[in-house]
Amino acid sequence: MNLRWFFLTVGYSGLSPKAPGTAGTLVSLPLGVAILLYLGPQTLFLAAILISVIAIKQINIHESISLHHDDSRIVIDELAGMWFALSIAPGIGFGFQELLHWENGIALQIFLSFLFFRIYDIKKPSIIGR
Repeated sequence: MNLRWFFLTVGYSGLSPKAPGTAGTLVSLPLGVAILLYLGPQTLFLAAILISVIAIKQINIHESISLHHDDSRIVIDELAGMWFALSIAPGIGFGFQELLHWENGIALQIFLSFLFFRIYDIKKPSIIGR
C-alpha cells in the first residue's frame, strides 16, 4: 500500500468490508467538523475543492494502473462531499464563538449534513445519478 491508496481510501476507511462509503464519510466527518470549528467554513469549502481536484488526478492514475473503474474502496469523494455539505450548513452564519456552543444547533446541522449527504450519495436523484 502506498500514500496514494491511503489518500484515496481516506486512511484505509474505504477498505471496510461493509459500507465503505459510509465508513469513509464517518471518518471524514470529525475531520471536517474540526476544520469548520477552528478554521471556518470558507477554509473547509476551499479544502474540499482542493481535495476534489487532487482526487480526480489520483483516481485517474489509480484506474489506469489497476484497470478497475469506480472502485468502491475509493472514498475520497465522500470526504469532499461531506466537507462541502458541512461548509454550507446554515450554522456557518454564526461566529466562531457561537459555533462552539452546541445549543445553537450545530450538532443537529452536523447530523443532518451527514444524513442528507449519505441519502443523496446512495440514491443519486435527478441528474446526479446520470
